[in-house]
This record gives sequence, structure tokens and C-alpha cells, in this order.
Amino acid sequence: MVRKISFLFLLLILLVSCKNQKTQEEVTNKEEFATHFHIHSYPKFYLLEIKEPWPGAQNFTYVLSPTPDAIPDSLKKYPLIKIPVKRLVVTSTTHLAPLEMLGQAERLIAFPNTRYISSKIFRKRTKEGKLLDIGNGNGLNIEKTMALQPDMIMAFSGGTDQKKYEFFSKHHLPILYNADWMESSPLGKAEWIKVFGVLLGANEKANRIFEKIKKNYLVIRSKVQTKKKKPLVFQGGNFGDKWFVPGGGSYAAQLIKDAGGKYVWEENRKQGSMHLNFENVLLKLNRADIWLNPGGIVSKQTLAKNIPQAVHFPSFKNDKIYTYNLSKGPNGGLIYFETAGMHPDWVLADLYHIFYPEETPDYHFHYYSVLLP
Repeated sequence: MVRKISFLFLLLILLVSCKNQKTQEEVTNKEEFATHFHIHSYPKFYLLEIKEPWPGAQNFTYVLSPTPDAIPDSLKKYPLIKIPVKRLVVTSTTHLAPLEMLGQAERLIAFPNTRYISSKIFRKRTKEGKLLDIGNGNGLNIEKTMALQPDMIMAFSGGTDQKKYEFFSKHHLPILYNADWMESSPLGKAEWIKVFGVLLGANEKANRIFEKIKKNYLVIRSKVQTKKKKPLVFQGGNFGDKWFVPGGGSYAAQLIKDAGGKYVWEENRKQGSMHLNFENVLLKLNRADIWLNPGGIVSKQTLAKNIPQAVHFPSFKNDKIYTYNLSKGPNGGLIYFETAGMHPDWVLADLYHIFYPEETPDYHFHYYSVLLP
């Protein structure tokens, strides 16, 4: 009888142990295009990995949970962010679009240098005193930020401002590094809306939005598979005597390829930008059918004045020079830089129309426009 009771007691312990083990099992989750974050989903918490948020950076891991008591001891070494985040500070205008898309604009309580914001919703909240300016000219004002006591700060960092962010961390204000700008895939950058979804308790909506973006993007991309003749595309402009153009493995080059263009430097696999002299680019410009984003120039007249040789380029003669610099917010900020990362399908649609205008005769641009006379 004693043996039977002991056996039943042992079995009960094993069943409870298995049940507890099951509660910690990861729910399958896989990012489709993003390479700089991974969300591990568990029944009572998430483990968020941010991978190389700036070139050469270490990886960062965060525990996200509505019930901090549920966190296993083995994970308590990582920063804890209680979700859903209700009082948020972000540090880049590119972080605003996902908040607006998820209908969570009210969660943002402060931003450094609000004058740079173009979004109508966030400008209205600023005017109403609901979105505070905590900038000091070079980023966050530490005293103002600490006084607000937000739940977390989403940081954009190039790796040179670590002491400032370490100060916040030491004072128990979580810093989460956003690495969307490191993504080379347009859909990978847009997939970061899933990170916002987890943080704000809007997972399902974030997934639905991304699926719609992905569908729109892939529909356009599928159209170019059968194109035999593709326009030759140059992108970039000069600042002084240096020309800045995207490498062939860059985000910008991927958009050109997916929209059905042939990038003039597609054989170069550099992911960042290239700095060239005029002799390097002159041959390419003399052959390119289309020229995208000629620096800050918005008119052919100014272009011809700054670069007299431009009048001989095919793109100049045929009015095939396009820019996103004409789409600006009330304070002069470029709409493209604020929202395009979350709308690669819109950017792709713009480029597809530029490359194949006869197929979309009634199209209206989201970001681009032809250079002014």
C-alpha cells in the first residue's frame, strides 16, 4: 500500500513538472524577411532579440511580459519591459508610422525635437500639449526624459551615444534599440511593425497590416518576372565634389530590382552607400534611362546649373528624373523618410509606375514626382 501511494505521489510530481515545462515551451514564430530581430513567444512572456542594431554592435535581448512574476530565473538577467507599454518615448521619426498604423498614437508621450515631425496626428498632439518635446539639439534631454518616467525608450543609435542610454538603463528606464534601419530587405524593414505589435499589445493587428503590405508588394514584384526589357536606372546625387549612390546590395537597389528596373551598379554587392567622383558616375548617367533622387535638387533648371553635362543625359532629355524631395511636411521634413520604411509597397508602386508608366496610366504617386522644369 505504501509503495502504491509513493508511486502515485511520484507520478503526480512528474505530471505537474511536465505541465510547468509545457508552459515555458516556445510557440513557433518565424520572421519572414527581417534579419535584425527575432521574437520568441511563450505562453506568459516574450523574449525579443535585437541583432546588431548598428554596424558591429552586440546583440541585445529583452524580456517582455504583462506578469513579471512569470519570468523564469534563468531570464532575469535580461532587461524587463512590462507590456503593453502605455507611456512610450521614441527617438526617430521612422518610429512614428507604426504607432499611427496600429492606432496607438496616444501611447507616445514625448519625442526629441518635435519640429521634425510631419505626421498630422502627431503634430496635432504636439499642439494640444499631449506630445512633449524633450530634445536638446543633439537628441534626448536627460532631465526632461527622466522626469516623465516613460515605460521605455525606443532608441535609434549609431553606436556613438551609449553613455547617454546607459544612464537611463542604470536608472531602471528600459532602452530598446530599434535596428530597422539595418535591414536590407524592404519587407524586412516593414516587418518591424511586429515588434511594435508585441510591445503595444496589438500583435494580431500588426500581423494583419504586415500581411497586407507583403501581399501588395509581392503582387507588384511578380509582374516584373516576365519583363524582358528593363529600364536602366541610376540613383543618387552629389554633395560638393563627391557623389553618393546606393551599393548594389542595398535596400534602395533591392527596391529598383523588385520594381523591374536594372540598377547601374547591380553587380556591386555593397549594402551601404558608395562615395564616388564625377568621372565614376558620368559613364553611368550617360547611359541611364531613368535617374532617381538627384540629391536635394528638385528642378531641371537647378540641375543644369549645378551639373552642365546633365542636359545631355537621356534622363534629362526625356523628363525621366524623379525625386521624393517634393513631398514635405509643414516644417520641411521629407514624408518619405518618415513613412516609407513601413510602406515599401507604396514605394514599389511608385517605382513600377516610373519604370512602366504605360501600364498604370491613372496612377497617383505616394512619394515620388518628376523633377520640376
